[in-house]
Amino acid sequence: MNPLMPRHDHLAYLQDRWAREQTFHDKLAAQLDPATLPPAASARSEAAVLAAARVVAGMRVLDLGCGQGDLTLALLARGATVTCLDLSAGMLAVARRRVELYANGRSATFVAAAVERTGLPSASFDVIIGRFILHHVDLGSAGPELARILVPGGRAFFLENSGANPVLNFARDNIAGRFGIPRLGTKDERPLVARDRQVLERSFSCVETEFPIVDVFELFNRQVFRYRSRHVASVCRSLDSLIGHTGLRKYSYRVLVVAEK
Repeated sequence: MNPLMPRHDHLAYLQDRWAREQTFHDKLAAQLDPATLPPAASARSEAAVLAAARVVAGMRVLDLGCGQGDLTLALLARGATVTCLDLSAGMLAVARRRVELYANGRSATFVAAAVERTGLPSASFDVIIGRFILHHVDLGSAGPELARILVPGGRAFFLENSGANPVLNFARDNIAGRFGIPRLGTKDERPLVARDRQVLERSFSCVETEFPIVDVFELFNRQVFRYRSRHVASVCRSLDSLIGHTGLRKYSYRVLVVAEK
């Protein structure tokens, strides 16, 4: 929460933001058919956050911003007790149906709520895990809420978009949405920057960042070349691999945020 903004004004801001996010993701959910979305091999982003979280059977895990339920299915397969939270009722419906179809009898709890106001009991999760969710929320309000629902010593793991690369930031601000290059995402989302880590540090005893995935040229492959050329894709992967072995790794568009209560 912005300390300079009156509480009622901040709530109105959050409510407007929630409405935009909910509408956007409900529309996306309406285009999805759970029957055509069986579990697949984890994408790099999912694999990275799952590897860091090291979830084992019996852990109480909150899948924050669960979306269509990719992480949900992976967590259930590991034997976790899973609660799925998402602002979009449409996305929750997709995730719930996928669990019914593909989780081999396992079940999850589904909660429609905002990250900033989950309504969940205090100290009710051992782990919080999420993929591409923090950059959609108001961290000043979300940080204390996430810390509240974690047990003492609990940890949260988030694979996010990073705003540390000035070249990618320029492209996002000045090229995406023009010249036939699509702009993805919602009006309110933005990559995480250093001050966002500082905001989280107000609520957690320790916040660390890692770069398990190097996506720099991969962004150009996706946005500009649209995955149309295998040769271009191979070159982009090779360039990102080279970057991964240098000090430039920190300029990847993907960052893993680990916060401990």
